[in-house]
Amino acid sequence: MPGHDWPVSPTGSSIARRRFRAATAETVRLALGGLCLTSDRPGMNSTFEVIEIPKADATHGASAEATFAPLPRPPDEIGMVGALSRASRTAFHYANRCAMVPLHRSGLAAWMGNPLTGWQLLLTTTGRTSGLRRPTPLGYLVADGAAWVLAGYGPSTLWYRNLVADPRVEVLLPARPPFAAHATDIVDPALRGRIIPPLVRSMALPGTAIGDLPWRAPDERILELTAWVPLVRLAPEDGSLLVAGPDDPGGLGWAWRALAVTFATVVACRALRGWRRR
Repeated sequence: MPGHDWPVSPTGSSIARRRFRAATAETVRLALGGLCLTSDRPGMNSTFEVIEIPKADATHGASAEATFAPLPRPPDEIGMVGALSRASRTAFHYANRCAMVPLHRSGLAAWMGNPLTGWQLLLTTTGRTSGLRRPTPLGYLVADGAAWVLAGYGPSTLWYRNLVADPRVEVLLPARPPFAAHATDIVDPALRGRIIPPLVRSMALPGTAIGDLPWRAPDERILELTAWVPLVRLAPEDGSLLVAGPDDPGGLGWAWRALAVTFATVVACRALRGWRRR
């Protein structure tokens, strides 16, 4: 009836209070990210169980590399430096198009690699605007089950901009069949510090483009000069691991080829002299 205070069951009130306290404690515990909560009230547990909030899986969503600081800006290309940079880009463009790319496709890349001129792979990207296949010869290193390359002209490097738009690429290593690969931009300082020095040294004379002699410069100097240069990992799409072979940087395949070329040259010179004497 109106105005009448109905009696409340003490048992129901007690259960409701306990449920309310438990729900409140759980909410606070989750909000604090798993911190320990203590209570001195009698009849209650003195310490709640510590929980851990699971972190987002790096393979789903943002890449783990995003947690590292971005690379510094490339140096300004002004004056003579800018002119030399533009001239070298043009020279490499025509040299690669007219000589290096055909040699790679004909299977002769293994005959060009040596400790003096370095070793090269052929990277084929997809044009970000044209959609056409764009082959580019690059110095490389095989380590940690993948091939590694540097974008020598920084983020403005054309093939680098292509693989940023589409990381699905094709890689042709000397004396091996081509394979599909996935390109990953690496900004982890520890990984860059381990890969870049031997990669630059494997380029031999072309590696001097960093501004020092790579075979004499310490690792710290090489890393300082290439701090703004993107490092790219080329991993096979099928999940297999690359292993350095005799025709890759550090291998000895070049030695027997150099002996064969020397022997053939000597034989040809002697034959030419004998022909002239007749």
